[in-house]
Amino acid sequence: MISNQLKLLKERRKLTNQQLSDLSGVPIGTINRIMAGQTDNPSFQTVCDIVMAMDGSLDELVGIKEETHQEKKTANKEIIHLYESMLANKEKWMHRLFICCCILMAVLIGIVIFDLTNPQIGFFQGR
Repeated sequence: MISNQLKLLKERRKLTNQQLSDLSGVPIGTINRIMAGQTDNPSFQTVCDIVMAMDGSLDELVGIKEETHQEKKTANKEIIHLYESMLANKEKWMHRLFICCCILMAVLIGIVIFDLTNPQIGFFQGR
């Protein structure tokens, strides 16, 4: 039973036995025996290492809860992508607003300088 569940998880992740061995640290011979169903009772630590290497859950393996981990990861990636695009859009608008404020300040400073250098006209008139 465990070997069947591990095979399904391995197929979903599209891993070979060698890749699984490299990721989990479990010897390739042990993985081959477990996947072939030749080991009736693999150790808990071995099964745990294999499942964790495949980003799985021991609860899902024994049927305690359904597989929602991958769905949550996909939803989280979509939310993160949406959030990043919103931030990029806001950053563009903040940059545009900053440029507009700089232009406005330059125009106001130019008007004040013009006003002070021409005492006959404007707000600061010399009398």
